[in-house]
Amino acid sequence: MRRERNAEVVLAAGRRAAAARASRRARTGACGKAAPLTQREVLRDVMLSAAECATWLTLCELSQLTKYAEASISAQLRHLRKREFGGYFLEKRLRRGAQMALREHGPVWEYRLRRGSADARHALEARPTGRERCDRAHVAPR
Repeated sequence: MRRERNAEVVLAAGRRAAAARASRRARTGACGKAAPLTQREVLRDVMLSAAECATWLTLCELSQLTKYAEASISAQLRHLRKREFGGYFLEKRLRRGAQMALREHGPVWEYRLRRGSADARHALEARPTGRERCDRAHVAPR
């Protein structure tokens, strides 16, 4: 039952992605004409639609839905984590079950995008970067 519901959600998200690619959005470009949705906007809309139904999607599934390359989707998902592109939370986990046996090149990851709260974003920004953590670990005591 849950699998059927998830399949319906993924199909609906795919139809929305196709419609978004084909349509023009109500924003204007430099010459005053309506501009099409960007790849990042299409992926954001598909991922948020899937998240509303608690559906996780793999890069392969996103590629099939949007007709974009997996590497490009991965890059756009990383961009969506950035503050200037919305500061979304991108969750990642291993896909369990039969799907893993079909992949020859290692595990299959699935993703879910969530809107981030301002408090959580500030907490993430307050964390030290990798370099700062490394510097703290190697400081000799006085």
